[in-house]
Amino acid sequence: MQTKEQSLNLKHKRQKSTLNKTLTLSLSILLTSSIVFHPVKTFAAGTEDLTVTFAESPTQEQNKVITLPSNFDSIELVSVNTGEVDYSIRGNEMTINVFNGKVSSKESFYNPTLHSKEAISVKYSDTNSFPDAVSYLDDNDYSGTLTPLSSAYIVSGSYTPPSNKTVTVSQTVSNPSYLPDKLEYNKNNYSGTLFKNNNYVVNINGDYVQYYSGIVYSKDNDTRKWRQDYSGEVYKGGTDYKNYKYSYTVTITYKAASSNLINCSYKGFSPSSVTATNFRPKCVTLDNGSSNLYTMKYNFSVTGISDAGAKGK
Repeated sequence: MQTKEQSLNLKHKRQKSTLNKTLTLSLSILLTSSIVFHPVKTFAAGTEDLTVTFAESPTQEQNKVITLPSNFDSIELVSVNTGEVDYSIRGNEMTINVFNGKVSSKESFYNPTLHSKEAISVKYSDTNSFPDAVSYLDDNDYSGTLTPLSSAYIVSGSYTPPSNKTVTVSQTVSNPSYLPDKLEYNKNNYSGTLFKNNNYVVNINGDYVQYYSGIVYSKDNDTRKWRQDYSGEVYKGGTDYKNYKYSYTVTITYKAASSNLINCSYKGFSPSSVTATNFRPKCVTLDNGSSNLYTMKYNFSVTGISDAGAKGK
């Protein structure tokens, strides 16, 4: 059997347990309500843009050191209108490096050798006699001077050099007075003069026979066809460019820090009977651009016995 004191203690414990459950439930409702009704997304701090222009320069890779604005907090993005950019920050100074950009300006001029190619030409001749150089011009306006690629060579025919030989021929007549003192020989490419070889003789028919002898000569015989190959670089003019220059425009997007903490404090009105408070901080915005930050506030009244032992007194 429980005593009166034990009964009171058990009742006090039950009341305390009920109160704790009520407070726990109330806190759970508060936390759950805050999560459900608070429409705040990821915050994005205010940003500002700073433009840095690099003047035209014949150097494609350039760098510049600038002093960051007084309200600079951190870099969000650095971009360049052409090429590539990288940077480094030391204190309040930022070193910007730009490179691989496109040409911003250039000067034009006529270049007679703007385009070039290798060309060949072939000449033929009955003799091995060719010029040391030949002019070249084609339908595409390429022109230049070509020189022999190698020695000339034979593509057809043959060559027989001059020679000489001794020949003897006879002349037969019916009267010795018809015999000349000499004969002109021209046969098989050989030619020359033949003279009487001793006196004439009489053959069995009673005719007079005179023998003539001498050295005859042949000319060279050349039926060769020669070829000479020429080669060289030929050119075609056109519009060319010089004095290339490069220019860059760099945009620095940075997170701005406030120079006045009061201007960045949370502004709004203090709730009285209302449960929603609209805070409008000047230095913080939502991802969707809104600056209305809502929070829900709940008021709970808890009644009960603060001291179970007091009730029995």
